Amino acid sequence: MGAGAVKTVLAGALAAPVLAALVLAAAPTAAPAAALGVAPAGAGAGAGAPTTTTPATATTPATGAPAVCPAGAEVLASAAGSVAERIYAAEVHSSATDSDKHQIESYGPLLSAVASGGHAAIHTAVHSLVYSHTHIVRLRVSRGSELLADEGGPYILAPISGTLRAHGKTIGHFVFSVQDDLGYVKLVTRFIGAPMILRTDSGQVPVEGLLSPGPASIPDRGPVEYRGAGYQAYSFNADAYPSGRLRVSLLLAITHSLATKSCDQIKAAELGLVAQRISRRFTLSPSAFAPYIRLVHTLTHALVYVRAGSRTLAGSTRTAPAKLPSSGALRWHGVAYEVSSFTAPTSAGQARVYALVAH
Repeated sequence: MGAGAVKTVLAGALAAPVLAALVLAAAPTAAPAAALGVAPAGAGAGAGAPTTTTPATATTPATGAPAVCPAGAEVLASAAGSVAERIYAAEVHSSATDSDKHQIESYGPLLSAVASGGHAAIHTAVHSLVYSHTHIVRLRVSRGSELLADEGGPYILAPISGTLRAHGKTIGHFVFSVQDDLGYVKLVTRFIGAPMILRTDSGQVPVEGLLSPGPASIPDRGPVEYRGAGYQAYSFNADAYPSGRLRVSLLLAITHSLATKSCDQIKAAELGLVAQRISRRFTLSPSAFAPYIRLVHTLTHALVYVRAGSRTLAGSTRTAPAKLPSSGALRWHGVAYEVSSFTAPTSAGQARVYALVAH
């Protein structure tokens, strides 16, 4: 765990500040910076707004049996992998990370220490930033080729660079991160449920929760056999700390049911499972519906609606489809969607959560 990180997230692992508050049931009102607007409780409209519904003519059920997907494993892996990539992107680009960067750039004790060259003062300032209730899990400060301080956890990803200035002049540079490898692995495995491998040019990252040793060779995309089971790989390149490549690989289990579904059904089912897993990180209630829906939309790009019977409690849009199938194809306002859904307990009783994935 990166020392100085926000504590007590997902069984002790750190989540990025953008996601951490959202997965804590104790803080249901937080929202990810990258999320789009969402209608809170009240028939999919703003709080206190009157109930609104979309005319039934705007919703059209699909007709005809969909064609079986010719590349089901690839579609499954792409759906899951895109979520893993979006989780990583939130570690680097968000209002929270921008705030942390500004905090470092404007921290008076650090600027004064670097300008004066006092090594003890530099270490004190860096220590304070890492350990004093910040999101920062590691911070590295340098001047030219000279490393002045580097403090935090050992296995870090998603570095963010910046410049230290005083009186209009550059006095140093810094690299920091708000996430460690363990925290990222915890988020991905809990939200996606797929085995993971993280590797740098030096070899596999030795953190809890990864396949070890994992397959010797993993393609960017393609089939992989591991311990007698078949998987579809999805790999992408991220950044290790303070520099270098970090290769993230997910292994999606291949099931016989993929051969009976359309590509849209496979994608919607996988993203619906992500929405369901995320819901388990919340105590769903009127105050938590909006942040939950924002997070699901941010990570899956699906429209999400929470309903109790025919009543919409909250949704991604201010008006909701008049009718929603528990699963299947749907055309709404000229856009084709594939619907998946699940039941979830809420403070208002049992509800059904619908995820609409555009074709």
